[in-house]
Amino acid sequence: MNLEDLFQAVPLTESITNLPVPPGLVGSLGLFVDKGVRTTAIAIEIRDEKLALVPAGSRRADPPQKGSQARRVVTLDAVHLAVADSVLPEDVQDVRAFGQEATESGLESQAQVIADKLSALKTDLETTREYHRFGAIQGKVLDADGVTVLYDLFDKFGVTQQTVEFAFSVDSTNVRKASLDIKRHIEKKTAGLVVSGIIALASPEFFDALTDHKNVKAAYANWQAAQDRLGGDMRKGFEFGGITYIDCPDEVNGVPFIPAGKARAFPVARGAYVTFNAPANYNEAANTVGQPFYAKAEPRHLGKGWDLEAQSNPLTLCLVPAALVELTMS
Repeated sequence: MNLEDLFQAVPLTESITNLPVPPGLVGSLGLFVDKGVRTTAIAIEIRDEKLALVPAGSRRADPPQKGSQARRVVTLDAVHLAVADSVLPEDVQDVRAFGQEATESGLESQAQVIADKLSALKTDLETTREYHRFGAIQGKVLDADGVTVLYDLFDKFGVTQQTVEFAFSVDSTNVRKASLDIKRHIEKKTAGLVVSGIIALASPEFFDALTDHKNVKAAYANWQAAQDRLGGDMRKGFEFGGITYIDCPDEVNGVPFIPAGKARAFPVARGAYVTFNAPANYNEAANTVGQPFYAKAEPRHLGKGWDLEAQSNPLTLCLVPAALVELTMS
């Protein structure tokens, strides 16, 4: 990255895009597809409890007819996520580059300091995007405080969420039957999609109660033994009753991604999840196809360093919210 590129959003955006993506559980499942859009508002059509993107059409023509199916359109705005930092002369002056000797040639360059700070900004953005993915598979995307609701898919699209209680305190509870019922419900609500599996991300409390239940404990012990023999990765989940349960202790700043004592079940299905990326609020990005990340820099007053900004403008959705199931425990 050359310093002259810092005045242009495109090269710097390419630079931040090519930086490594921090690992994330939901992101690693490969559920979500990124789609760039040219607008900050995305129109979503609801038809048969499924959501679909409405294509652009001529203002002078009637919209295409789709039979007598009950359908309506809801418009959602992409979420604007922006973080900033600065590079001051003292961040570079007389600072030895990492792994280099304290010689003139080993001094830190402005470009390298900027690249390092951009990497930190991207990590914050990607962590937030992962948090939004967690929200989407729960049907409710929350802001960074873990309380403020950015958008509630069930409320926006008039869908009732299925909630299933597991009475782990009762030895006779048929956990396998409850799991199979959840699987059948999800498959019914995803008719028309190819479902390759059902996953339930469980809080540590839920996962421990599940695997310690009288009717599950033996199966879990056998599964653990098999994983040990085969050298499998137990973090990939424990399958029981047609559902793969994954212990999910992930949290950011003390805010758990999955609420304590709960689990979230959802289908693994192509076309069920999408992140729409809207353009950045930069002149050169207006009305262009949105990118997952943007970055820009400009010199500070009197050339005393650089101001940096990175941003992302996502709208992260599950297109079959009726198939999202909340699991609780008692």
